[in-house]
Amino acid sequence: MKKINIMHLITGLGMGGAEKVVLDLAKYTSKKDFNTYVVSLSKKDELLSEFTSNGINTTILGKSNSLFNIFSIVNIINKFIKEKNIQIIHAHMTHSVIVSSILKILNPSLKIVFTSHSFNIGSKIREFIVWSIKFTRDIDIVFSKNILKFFYKKNYKIIPNGIKINKYVLALEKNKKFTFIAIGRLEPVKNHKFLLELANDLKDKFDFEIQIVGHGYLKEELEKLIEKYKLENYIKLLGLRNDIPNLLNKSHCLLMPSIWEGLPIVILEAGASNLPIISTPVGSIPSLLDNENAYLSNLEQFQQNMIEVITNYDRAKEKSQSLFNVISKTYSIDKIVNDHEKIYRELI
Repeated sequence: MKKINIMHLITGLGMGGAEKVVLDLAKYTSKKDFNTYVVSLSKKDELLSEFTSNGINTTILGKSNSLFNIFSIVNIINKFIKEKNIQIIHAHMTHSVIVSSILKILNPSLKIVFTSHSFNIGSKIREFIVWSIKFTRDIDIVFSKNILKFFYKKNYKIIPNGIKINKYVLALEKNKKFTFIAIGRLEPVKNHKFLLELANDLKDKFDFEIQIVGHGYLKEELEKLIEKYKLENYIKLLGLRNDIPNLLNKSHCLLMPSIWEGLPIVILEAGASNLPIISTPVGSIPSLLDNENAYLSNLEQFQQNMIEVITNYDRAKEKSQSLFNVISKTYSIDKIVNDHEKIYRELI
């Protein structure tokens, strides 16, 4: 049987969850049955070394996301399609699926798979565009049934995000100081300022630290608030890191006070690390977390749940063990890759 040629098309190779999903798909998809290529539209390349070090054929176009560049992008990728005899484009996120729809018109035999990776794809205009071009797509993949909206195709498939479980099962000693960790870009949707407010309330009652991993345009504002509240001993901004498994295993609890999410990879990573989680019940998070395996908490309850984790850590670990069992069974990257490979084969 001839190999199937697949291109993963994505907006950028930053440190987000969608990019990690693409990395794992490209990394673990069968080399015997598939030739896999990754093409990134923008200049974001924080994860590029991860792709290249794993022998993944990766191209960075370095274009901006403006409509002005679409025709230039289409022209470049169209040449790539013909050169590599690409049979399937798996488009990840909105810009990529728009480009893919044009490429489908130019190459009618091309198969298009779309994964949005988010509960919220943006503005109403974006939703309308994704709806209007769904006739060009062969199948849509969603990570949870509760994100389904009018702009997805009726012949969708549900495949949750997945991770390599054993990558996060490490026998590392916990930090001496009780350590909360929050991982995500420094933008309002991740609600980091809320964590600083909680730290300010709790700093005179408990000895703890909140490590914030990620970068973004709110960094300077967060630094000023840390100075204002005198939180230097309680809040650590760690920036971008490539040792997430180590950080998770040394921490005591993941904090996720997000205003909205899809199904974040970091929740799977923390769960595979057997780490207790406190999270808001937004997006598709309740499809995985409940109050038996985590602390599903609205913002009003968040501080009390942090106190509960500190003061009754044995109970928190019972919950994290329950979550670990669920993730090991359902969210293994091996299962997720097999599900994708099945779709790819059925399209050809």
